[in-house]
Amino acid sequence: MRQFIIIVVIIILSILIPVTKANHVNHEVLLNPDYFYRSAYEKNLNLSIKANDTQVDLFPSGDFFHKNPAGEYAQLTIPDETVKTLQINEPTVFKLQFDLKPTYSVIYFKNHKGLHYQSIEELLASIEQNGIYPIMIEATWEKSNNKNYYGRLVYEFNLDVTLLPELQIKTNVHFPGNILVLSVENIKEDYHVELNTDLSHGSIALIPIEDSLVYFIPIDIWSKSGDYSVSFEISSVENKSIANLTGNIKISDKKFVTQYLYISEEVYETTNSDAAYQEFREKAQAARSTSTMKKLWDGPFLLPVKDAYTLTTDYGEIRYVNDHISSTRHSGLDLASPTGTKIYACNSGNVVLSEYLILTGNTLIIDHGMGLFTSYYHMDSLSAKVGDFVNKGDFVGNMGSTGFSTGPHLHWSISIYNTYVNPWQVLESDLYP
Repeated sequence: MRQFIIIVVIIILSILIPVTKANHVNHEVLLNPDYFYRSAYEKNLNLSIKANDTQVDLFPSGDFFHKNPAGEYAQLTIPDETVKTLQINEPTVFKLQFDLKPTYSVIYFKNHKGLHYQSIEELLASIEQNGIYPIMIEATWEKSNNKNYYGRLVYEFNLDVTLLPELQIKTNVHFPGNILVLSVENIKEDYHVELNTDLSHGSIALIPIEDSLVYFIPIDIWSKSGDYSVSFEISSVENKSIANLTGNIKISDKKFVTQYLYISEEVYETTNSDAAYQEFREKAQAARSTSTMKKLWDGPFLLPVKDAYTLTTDYGEIRYVNDHISSTRHSGLDLASPTGTKIYACNSGNVVLSEYLILTGNTLIIDHGMGLFTSYYHMDSLSAKVGDFVNKGDFVGNMGSTGFSTGPHLHWSISIYNTYVNPWQVLESDLYP
């Protein structure tokens, strides 16, 4: 009998001894997973996130302690789980449901823990582009006398965000001849975007920038003042409608000066011929037909003349040449100064044309990217060649009176591709900051 009792005691001790590994300093205990006791919190620490009609259940990681039947704090071991993804489209209403409500919780981007948010809606408001964002929710249960648990757990998931397309009108004031700048945000690669407008305009520059489409729309210089609209129909590859965006544009009235210009018959006949215009189309207009699809310029543009000058003809002036009205408006600024006056690049870009043309004389054209060009006509000499990259303020040549010209001056113009626009607009502010 005695021998039997000893055997039973040995068996009981062999079971109980591995059960716990006590730390007598802080009384925290690591539970043996084979121990017969299971925590009531083991399956009650999950977090459910509901986003409209979608729900994901998240499992935590971290440190959570609870009192076991012996009154000791034991650490709950939580296995790793696969990171889940929650797909959302704006607008979205989120609801967070903890099995065990924490004292407090914070939300942050996994790679930017320093910035905390109080709700997913607040975090979502800070997201500006479509994409997949790793998110962490950190929940804390503070230790107190009236609770038998405490700890800090982290719930990890991916937020797959598809923001609704949005129309932004970047320019505030609109005159005939100015550039209207629009941006359609949150556009995916497989979206089809169609622009419709009742506004008369020239060649449009369309530039994809990340998940946005930027439009530079040159307003027709002959446009009447009034209200106009722009709209965008956005659909998927399956031709499913995604969004219809509409914006209102108010064109303000602008008075243009009338100028009477007289030029000798010899100059008129030799520089204003069909051959001159054909050459101009084949070279100058061809040079402005393609552009680098990124911004090369830096900040507002500068006037290309630093010395004293006289503005003899402004942009958009209605012109009579030898008492005959011109079919076109003046395409730029005529800046008059003595022959040899230094000319400088008004901003950074690639030189795409540098040669003598019958109509415009020594001609320089710079591509500033995103469909934006500057042209320099009637120069006496050229100091930049095709293929050069010039920085804002670089010397590019000297003023002269070559081609269809009545005296030494620089005809300087800005265009969206081959549609001339108001140069003062880009001198006053950055077209696309």
